[in-house]
Amino acid sequence: MTKVNYDEELKKIDDRIIQLENEVKMGKALDELHEDPRFILIMQEGYFDAEEKRIAELLFNPTALKREQLENLMDKTTAIRNTKQYYNTIQINANMAPDQIKDEETYRKELVDRGVDDE
Repeated sequence: MTKVNYDEELKKIDDRIIQLENEVKMGKALDELHEDPRFILIMQEGYFDAEEKRIAELLFNPTALKREQLENLMDKTTAIRNTKQYYNTIQINANMAPDQIKDEETYRKELVDRGVDDE
């Protein structure tokens, strides 16, 4: 491996480790949010539970709704689903990150031990 490739590879590893450490931080922050009574009130009870139930009830009785209103309700259900998926993705990434950090650190050590090829 040339010196330039070696340095680039080390930088990629270091950048990846920083990214993975941020994923761990995001997971911890999300865990803390899920314990915050304000988050529970606004997001869990208000948005995910009550709003989702309200929308479902409207969708099950669509006779009084116009097409645009139905589309708007579908957009809202999509927003709720996407928000839940985003939270799930944060948790999944945070749970996998520590092992990935170890892998990156192992790879970095192997790369450093191997060193740069003479040109």
